[in-house]
Amino acid sequence: MREAAVRAAVLVAVVALAGCATSNAGSDWSELGSNPREFFNLNVPVTFAGAEVDGQRVTLKRGQALVLRFDADVGTDLRWEMQRYDGPNVIAPVRHDLTAKPGTNPAAVGGIGDATFRVRGVAPGTQPVVIEYKRAFEAAATKTIRFDVVVL
Repeated sequence: MREAAVRAAVLVAVVALAGCATSNAGSDWSELGSNPREFFNLNVPVTFAGAEVDGQRVTLKRGQALVLRFDADVGTDLRWEMQRYDGPNVIAPVRHDLTAKPGTNPAAVGGIGDATFRVRGVAPGTQPVVIEYKRAFEAAATKTIRFDVVVL
């Protein structure tokens, strides 16, 4: 009885593998889009440091990442924050973090750190982005960065 079960399992595996053995010779990658590099999201991230992105129009391919780094005063209650956008989103936030610069004390008031935002292009279109540097309880920002992201 056990030998019959093993034979049945081997037969099922052989049939399953036979279905996977179709030839892709001469494949034009049409099912993956025009470029496998884009399909597998191997495009180099677009990176901006500081206010150089202010007023710019940043173009991303779908799936491509945008990395934004801003100087921040570690240990104060001032924070960089991306404002919510109520229209159709063409980018999605991936991660936001605050790190102390090498050689600085992260607990010291007035220490210099990096606020890093990572977003990814998820749909074709254009989206305005506003990032403000402010205290949570204040309405007015100390600094404001505005730019547009275009996803192709």
